[in-house]
Amino acid sequence: MSIQETYNLTEFNSFFEIPIYRLSNSEFIKELKSEVLKSAHYHSVESLEELFPGKGKIRYEGLLSEIEIEKGYQWKFNEIIGWITLHLSDNYIFGEIFLKNSKRITKKSKAKIDFFDAGFKFKIPENESNKTIYENILKNIKSLEKNSKLKRRYIDISKFETIGHL
Repeated sequence: MSIQETYNLTEFNSFFEIPIYRLSNSEFIKELKSEVLKSAHYHSVESLEELFPGKGKIRYEGLLSEIEIEKGYQWKFNEIIGWITLHLSDNYIFGEIFLKNSKRITKKSKAKIDFFDAGFKFKIPENESNKTIYENILKNIKSLEKNSKLKRRYIDISKFETIGHL
């Protein structure tokens, strides 16, 4: 039985999607800088200064910039490895986890994103305030970070937190 049949879910009662990244943007930048320096290992400011007197530093910075352009890409769209979709059904809120279907998720992973886990489910008590519901959803999302498949991943709740403070 599919998750949709189990919980009576459809794309129409999904109300928010939260991206899961292989790593955070700051970790991505560190990784990219490391790759750029590794690729430029056979050059140095000094070696370029010998070839281009007075312009070694500028040439080295230009080289690093070229390598970064060649190796870099948009983190926000290319490092996504899954999603947490939030659903509302009757008086319940569900958080489903969809992840790349692969034992090892790497930078160049071509795996497809499939349903992974039901994540969480909780009943919305009658007369519950919007703030309390929001806080409960947020608490449940953060608890998903303990899932073994999500331990070293980055769940980007920034947009969800932004609308929660409106």
